[in-house]
Amino acid sequence: MDLDLNDAALFVRVVQRRSFSATARERGVPVSTVSRRVARLEAALGTRLLERTTRTLRLTDAGQRYFDHAERAIDDLAQGSGEVRALQSEPRGRVRIVAPIAFGAAVADALYRYLAKHPKVSIDLEIDGRAVDPDRGFDLALVAEKPSDTGELVAREVRPMTRKLLFASPQYLKARGALRDVDALARHDCIATRAVEGRATWALARGRTKRRVSFAPRLCVSEFGAAYRAVLAGVGIAMLPESLCAHDVSKRRLVRVLDGWEGEAAGVYLLYRAQRSRTAAVRACIEHLLTELPAASLVRGVV
Repeated sequence: MDLDLNDAALFVRVVQRRSFSATARERGVPVSTVSRRVARLEAALGTRLLERTTRTLRLTDAGQRYFDHAERAIDDLAQGSGEVRALQSEPRGRVRIVAPIAFGAAVADALYRYLAKHPKVSIDLEIDGRAVDPDRGFDLALVAEKPSDTGELVAREVRPMTRKLLFASPQYLKARGALRDVDALARHDCIATRAVEGRATWALARGRTKRRVSFAPRLCVSEFGAAYRAVLAGVGIAMLPESLCAHDVSKRRLVRVLDGWEGEAAGVYLLYRAQRSRTAAVRACIEHLLTELPAASLVRGVV
């Protein structure tokens, strides 16, 4: 016979109250129901737990041993239930966040303010250049492009879509020469953020004219931040969000290449799981980041 935890909890309460009748009144059930369920527990265990007369209620040796364990277990369950309810009502516990290197400083700054507001929350912030894998076990993730298939994840836009344009450093163009048309890209070192079997493709448009340029990248990286730094270092030409490069263009550290041609737009998105698995700490962190990051500088203070 399988044990019923409700019967075990009722047995613990009978012993604590030292009375079947008091426990029955407390639970709002007949005394016979309490007696029957304790008897069912004894049958499941194969031993007597209580000896009772009209005036006394005494634990057997087996009953004392079982009561000691059961009382601790019931207390642990009650404490665990309370902690879980607290997780849903008050921000507390741990939040695991993944962010690309390019966004790391801005996300960290926003999280410092979040932690100041919620002293019972702790944060695990993982900053790297790997693509976001839903199986990595994060609560929140920042990505530079909205995934084509989010699966069970929710994707919220943090920053609006911005144009992607071609950029290079002045020193690179001085060494390799300026580009006069799209076909000239084939003769230059290009930096890609996505490639398949050593080939990358840029979709370019100028007004109604559209071109797709396929090339073997000199450098392929996993996110915009690394491509941006490579362009600044003079490695080659990359397609980057306009907002990421605007400050460097104004300071003449970067130059727009093939003026008039544009790539597909890019945005910044916050990914998180469905409502049923979110704690109060995660919910509060989502709202905090959606409020803080749109006004923040996501990359080097220039976005």
